[in-house]
Order: sequence, then C-alpha cells, then structure tokens
Amino acid sequence: MGAIIKKSLFPLFACCTIFVSAQKQIVTGTVSDNNQPLPGATVKINGSSKIVITDVDGKFSVSDLKPGHYDLQFTYIGYEAQNITVDLISDQSLDLGIISMFQKQKNIDEVVVIGSLKNSEARALNMQKNAINISNVIASDGIGKLPDRNAAETVQRVQGVSIERDQGEGRFVSLRGLPPFWASTTINGNRLPTAEEETTSRATAFDFFPTELISYVHVNKSFTPDMEADGIGGGVNFITKTPPMKTEFRGTLGTGYNAKSDKGVYNLGLLYGGRTKDKKFGYLVNFSHFIRNWSTDNFEARRSGDEGVFRMELRDYNGVRKTTGANAALEYVLSPKSTLYLKGMYGTLSDDETHYKHRVRFDKFSAANNTARVELQNIHNLLITELTSVSLGGVHQLNKSKIDWDISHYNNLFKYGNIPDKQNNSYYVIKYTQSGVGINPDYISDKGNGPRAYWKADGGKLDLKDPDALFGFYSNPNFKMDASQMRFTDLEFYKVYVQEKDKIVAGFNHEINVSDQLTLKYGLKYRDKERNARFSDIFYNWSNGTAPLLSDFGQHITTQPGATKYLSEMNANIGNTFGSVLSTGGMDQFWFQNQGNLAINKTDSEALEYNKALGRNFDVFEKHADAYGMVTYKINDKITILGGLRLSNTHTKVKGYNVVDDVLTPVENVKNYLAVLPMLHLKYMINDKTNLRFAATRTFSRPNFGDLTPGGTYIEADNEFKGGNPNLNPTYSINLDLMGEYYFSNVGILSGGVFYKSITDPIFQDSFIGNYNGINGVQFSAPNNGKAAWLGGIELGINRRFDFLPGFLQYFGTQLNATFMTSEMEKPSGRMVKLPYQAKELYNIQLFFEKKGFNARLAYNHKGKFAVEYAEEDLYDSYYGKYSNLDFGTSYQINKNITVFADVNNILNKPLIYHFGKDEQRPEQVEYYGVRGNIGLKLNF
Repeated sequence: MGAIIKKSLFPLFACCTIFVSAQKQIVTGTVSDNNQPLPGATVKINGSSKIVITDVDGKFSVSDLKPGHYDLQFTYIGYEAQNITVDLISDQSLDLGIISMFQKQKNIDEVVVIGSLKNSEARALNMQKNAINISNVIASDGIGKLPDRNAAETVQRVQGVSIERDQGEGRFVSLRGLPPFWASTTINGNRLPTAEEETTSRATAFDFFPTELISYVHVNKSFTPDMEADGIGGGVNFITKTPPMKTEFRGTLGTGYNAKSDKGVYNLGLLYGGRTKDKKFGYLVNFSHFIRNWSTDNFEARRSGDEGVFRMELRDYNGVRKTTGANAALEYVLSPKSTLYLKGMYGTLSDDETHYKHRVRFDKFSAANNTARVELQNIHNLLITELTSVSLGGVHQLNKSKIDWDISHYNNLFKYGNIPDKQNNSYYVIKYTQSGVGINPDYISDKGNGPRAYWKADGGKLDLKDPDALFGFYSNPNFKMDASQMRFTDLEFYKVYVQEKDKIVAGFNHEINVSDQLTLKYGLKYRDKERNARFSDIFYNWSNGTAPLLSDFGQHITTQPGATKYLSEMNANIGNTFGSVLSTGGMDQFWFQNQGNLAINKTDSEALEYNKALGRNFDVFEKHADAYGMVTYKINDKITILGGLRLSNTHTKVKGYNVVDDVLTPVENVKNYLAVLPMLHLKYMINDKTNLRFAATRTFSRPNFGDLTPGGTYIEADNEFKGGNPNLNPTYSINLDLMGEYYFSNVGILSGGVFYKSITDPIFQDSFIGNYNGINGVQFSAPNNGKAAWLGGIELGINRRFDFLPGFLQYFGTQLNATFMTSEMEKPSGRMVKLPYQAKELYNIQLFFEKKGFNARLAYNHKGKFAVEYAEEDLYDSYYGKYSNLDFGTSYQINKNITVFADVNNILNKPLIYHFGKDEQRPEQVEYYGVRGNIGLKLNF
C-alpha cells in the first residue's frame, strides 16, 4: 500500500495522509530547522493524550497506533505550529522523514536575521521546558556568541555555576557553591576519567576540550534515576556533535592578540558532515586547533604559622598553549526503528611554559647590613593533557518501547614533555641564589618568629592597595639582582605522571510505554576503571668544586622577557630590579653540559627509592555497577510525576606504599559500598508557558583519589606523618529543589527557585597524635569523614528580548541570573564554618543587540569569595577572592554562507586573588592575565 500526503497550513510544509492497513503502527520522523535538528519539540496527536518529545537529534517516534485518521501537531517555542494529517491503513511503519518548521516573524525582512540568531536559544529553551528534571541547556551556536574557548567557560553563564581558572582560562566547574569534585561532569552521559598535574580529585579539568566540539550542554540541577548520580552539586553533560541531515561544511579562521604577552592568538575550526542519498549513512568530522601566546604576572606571599610574610615570590609566566580537538561520528540507519552509531573523540592541551620566579627571603634578613637573600628560579616545562575515547552504540524502537545501549572506552593522560630530555621529562627548575641584596629595614620586624615582613593589617608596611608600599622593600639602592652575584644552588626535576583509564563503560536502557499516561524505564551500567599516579621530586647539587655563577653561562643568559611590564596593572616598578636569567635554550643546555658536575641530593629529594612521596605514588582499581528503575506517570495534562531508585555499587582496590622498619613495603586496601539513591520529581504545567517543578533526590560523591591512598610519608624534621585514608565513606546528600519557570513566546524565560542540601559524611583533613614505627607523639594528618553539613540557596533568572518596545529598542535584550547561597558545616575540631568553595553570590549580566545579521553581546560575570581551606581560626583560612570578568562578542552575517566575528576577553583585567582571612588585606596570591582579542571569519556551506 502507500501514503497520500495532503497539504496543511504552510505552503512550504508537506502535510501527509497515509493509507496503510495495520493492527499497531509506529510513525517516526525528524523535526528540523534549516538542517539543524530541533530537540525538545512537542509532537501531539490531537484528540488524545498521546504526546512525545523529540530527542537531542530532533527525532521522534509515535508508537502503538491503530489504523485510522490522525492529526499530528508540532509545536516549538519561537516557531509556527505545524500540522500533519495521517491516515494509517497498513501494518507498515511510517517514516515522515524531515519535517521543517519555521520561526515566528514580524516582517519578511527579518526572517533570515532573527532565524539565525534566535534558533540556538529556542532549541535550548525547548529542551529545558520539556525536561522532567530541573536543568539548564545551552546550544552550540549560543556558545559561539561569546568568547568562551573551552568546555568549562561555556557554563559560567548559567545560574548557579562557577568556574576555577588556570592562567586566565576556565578549568574546573562548580555547581551551587560546592567543590568541583562534588559535581558530575560527563560527555555524552559518561563521566570522564581525570588526569591533572596537581589535582588528585575526581574533578575533570575541561581546559583541554574546545567548544567547537560541543552540540549541547545540559546543566542538571537535579538527577533522574537514569543519570549517573555521583554528583552532590549536580551534573554538567556535554553532548558532542552528530551527523547533520544534509551535507554541511563549516570553517572558522581567526587571529588575535594578547596584550600582556604582546603576541598573537590563532584559531582554526573545520566541520564536514552529511548523509548518503538514501539517508541511511551519516558522517561527521569536526576539528579544532587553537594556539594562544599567554602571559601572567603573579606575586605570592608565603607565611608559616604566624601573621608575617617570610618569603615574597615574584612570578613572571610566559607560554604558548595549543588545544587540539577532534570528533568523528558515524551513524547507520538500519530501519526507521533502528540506528547504530560509532563515535571517536580526541582532545589535547599542551602548554609550553617559561617561568621566572624571584623569591625574596625576608626570613634571611641581616640587620647588620640591611640585606636579605634572593633566589632566582629559571623554570621551563611542557605540560600535556590528552584524552581519547571511542563509543559504539545503538537505538532501537520497538512497538511500545525503546532500547538504547552504549559501549565506550576512555583514556586520559597527564605528563610532562621531553624537557630537558626524554629521560628526565619534568617541571624543570634551575635555581640561583644571591645573598647581600639590600632591603629597606622599615619593612622588617621580629615578633618572636624571626625576621618577617608584615601586612598593613598586622601593623606592617605591605599594602595591596598601594604599590609603592607593597613593593617598597626594594627601595634600598642595593636591591638589585646581579648575574655576577647569583650562584647556582640546585637543579630540580619535578615529575608527575597520571593516567586514568575507563577500560570499559557499558550501558543499557529500556523504556516501555505502557500507555499514554504510564512509562517504565530500567537500565544497567558498568565501569571498569584503573588509575596510576607516579611522582618524584629530585634535586641535584653541584659536586665538583665551587658552584658557577649565572654570569658564567655567558651566551645562554638573557634579559628577563617582559620584566619592565611586570605587574603594570598595579603601576609597580619592581620589574626594573630583575637582572639576567637563563634563556629557555640555556636551561636545556645547562643540564646537557653539566651532568657530570651534578649529584643527587637524597636528603631533599622525594621519591620511592628514598622512602618518600609515598602518598603520591599509588594505583586505584575501581569497578562501578549501577542498576535503576523508574516510573513516569502523567496524572493529567498538567501534572507529571517521576519516581525511581538507582543502586550504585562501588568496589575500590587501592595499592600504595608504607615504610615498615625502614623498608619500603607495598600495601593494599579494598573497600565496597552500595549507594541507595531514591529520587522523586513532580512537574506541574500551570499552562502552556508555565512550569512548576519539585525534586527530592539522594545523591553521593565518591572520595577523591588522593584521599584514598593507603600510603603516607613520615617527615622526621616535623615529626609529622601525612597520608591518606582508604577506608573513607562516600559523602551523601539529600536534595530538595523547587523551581518555577515562565517561557516567553518570543524565546525567553523568567525563572526562580530555592534549593536545600543536607550533607552527611563530608570529608575533611583531620589531625591527631599517634605512634609511628615506635615513635611517640607523631602528628598525623589524613582525610576523615566529618559531621553533617547543609547548603541552601535561591536562584533567579530572566532571558528577555525587548521586542515589545518601540523602534530601535526592540532589537535589544538581556540575560540576567543570580544565585545566593549559605551553608554550615562542623569541622572535626568542632569549629563551625561554611562549606569549602561556597560563595555567597554568583551572578551574570548580559546585554545584547540583534538586528539584520548583526549581533553584539556584552557579558559580565561575578563570583563571590569562598574558602578553599579552613584552619582552626579565620586568620589562617585560605580564600579564593571575589572575581569579576567582562567579555564582549560581536558578529555580522554577510550572507547565509559568511559571517565575520570579533571578540574581546577579560576587558576589566581584574586580578585573581587568594587571601588569608575573610578580606583581601592579607593576600596570598595575586595574578593578572591581561586583555585578549580575536577577529575572524566563519564559513557555512
């Protein structure tokens, strides 16, 4: 038999009447806008309660249909409703193919303009509107409107989300003021393995993952049972791009400038994809390459047990970062009911860093001649992070149910490049020392702890707000770093190697449509993980006579690059005191030419062969086995309830080392636990534009890898043992969320809600006195489960175009959101504090203008200060200071194929500040990154 297609409503839209004979049938199709799928579209059969929502690829399937006449209605925020009439009279399934929808328009000359700019937000808001859980969604072309270059930076605009930065670029993601390792960060629904230089947590550093590979970002504030629930704060799921519905080529070429490094920025992006004529085979290749010269000016004040600064470090960083990302996706449609896919992904970040560090030692001050010691560290290293993954899966539509499955492999690696050579690849440091450097004695006091410099808040002269007072200690005319006085002290190889593999991740889901009102879903997931961490810190001293001077290295010394501009934002002139340094090539040559004159200092070195660094050399073998079941029941057209349970079993085996009777001894520990996670969601559609959502869920977070190490290190000089605790329990949270949403018809949203989390077994660094290898009174420092904690907050947001205003003003719009939070936890000592990483406020302000192919957007992002670590009194707590950022992005669509763009990042150039205590009067670290700009061309065919 066949099908008769009838026209309805829109002349460019095909409306279909199909004659087939059947008992039960399935109607499938793909809802699209100009080759872009429309996920979250509503497909409704008029006159019945049957409603389906298109998936992330715009696909839908209406099942369990008897022969007869049906009117299908397609609706989407910001789009004209479309209708299809279908007469089913056969037992063959019907594929409607691509169903095109068209945006609402005021007048014909704005069709192209508005369509190109509003569709990303329309897709995102439709997905958010139709989700059962509390979430926020960002679409790929929405990401491109601002200069966000990696996956972490894409989500900083979402309410309740903040990021931590490294050298000015986004790295770790935090949700609702909780630590990054309490958030689940996933790609295509699978949590990624982690590998990072210093971090031993489960938080993924996303600076290696370019935005060009992303199709959608889902920020889940509440989990449903079919999601991995290892994330107390919530989860961020990055969805990579999939094959388009017709042949498509996109290219991006850009260049820019970093004002602080005074060098260029370059980026290239390519995408090619399409389908065969029969539409059965789809393919996509997506590539991104981003090179940027960067520079960071930093100073750090070191304290030890008192209020005074015993060392001031003046750090000057320069480097070249390269991010390369590739995504390949293949799809084969076996039938309208069944699709197979194969995905591969590669992402790498390499950072070639040259770093000069001047350490002014106030604790080595001599009152006899008003001098101190200055240590110069010449540092060169190449940091490399590399992720590879491959996934094979399928989606199969049965008559009244759907099965999807996925088998994946992930490998994440951190290592140093071959500097100075392949055998000694490391964070490579050559140190020189100059004694007798003049110091202004007015800066030095001895309050019983030896000579120190003090902040103004403590009665000293150091003052962050006054550069002359802050760096006035160099006002002594003898304060000058001199290559002929700088003598070699030591050479250091700081080595880190981390590899984490998810050898296999296998998932299976089965969704059963029992009726138009009732849906059942269950599934299984399994992960086999292995993580290996190796660390050593090796020092070499001069072993052949008197150590050389810096000036002895002749042709390999140079003037410090950028010294005269060091901390120019603060109007500081201390860079003028910097003398000669080793060039990058000179650092490598030092090792090649002097190996025979160097000997390992075993006392200062840390490595397994010296019975040290035990806590950083360990292996983790972990198996996760999850099962879930859930029920979605549509009580009526307005109320939907979802309830279910997820069970997550974790088997962890950790191998490390301890020293027993001065012998390095392997140790091993095994721990098993079952997380029982009930979840309940209620969605009330007050009307077609208004949702009220409630969620009550239980989630958890596994202990960080570094906390699980069974080994530890005894430090004889301090009579202290630092180690891990492989018997830690996971941290659990009961989460309550209430959110209201109103969706504007012109693509916008007004939202507000409250949330509360009751947290048990949070993990803290604990201290106690014990016995170690027969030694009494040893101070042990190790992580332990603490007492309960709680977090509460409120979220508010609005995204609104001003098209209700007259004239020129109608092309403006704004996006505003804010989150306000408070929390409380009790340390093992009994001290009551806020949760670490919990800022009181997060907010974003965007003002945009869109008209006739022109788009301009100004975005302000603010994050309040929060504590990173707590001591036993506020004065010694370490805080990440408040941070504000302003970015600008603009583009002009010349025609349907060509767009030019320009953006400016970090316009305010505010410093990142870590400080001791609740205010900035005692800074611990201050960094400036400079303003960065970019201009380029985008092609779309």
